[in-house]
Amino acid sequence: MIVVDGVEMVDVREAARLTHRAPETIRRWVWNGRLPATKQGNRLLIARDLVTALADAHEAMAAQDSQDSQDSLAAWAERVTADRTGLAGASAADLVWDDRAGR
Repeated sequence: MIVVDGVEMVDVREAARLTHRAPETIRRWVWNGRLPATKQGNRLLIARDLVTALADAHEAMAAQDSQDSQDSLAAWAERVTADRTGLAGASAADLVWDDRAGR
């Protein structure tokens, strides 16, 4: 554990382990400004609480995206089932094309 100005800091490898991401992903987050870091020699140090907050936010977004995609897939299936009543014998490709045309 490294403490800088009273703040617990972690290096890129530890941040990657905490977020279940690759070290290169952590470096990209630092380079594009999503994650503030300081350099100590040739090491990037990141505040541990910022890393965990970012990881929690990403997990929450992923869970919401997963739920949204399941909801939209269910809604699409209901629309296709409802539209299919007049398309007896239609193929799956026909249903997809009809759905796209209706958008």
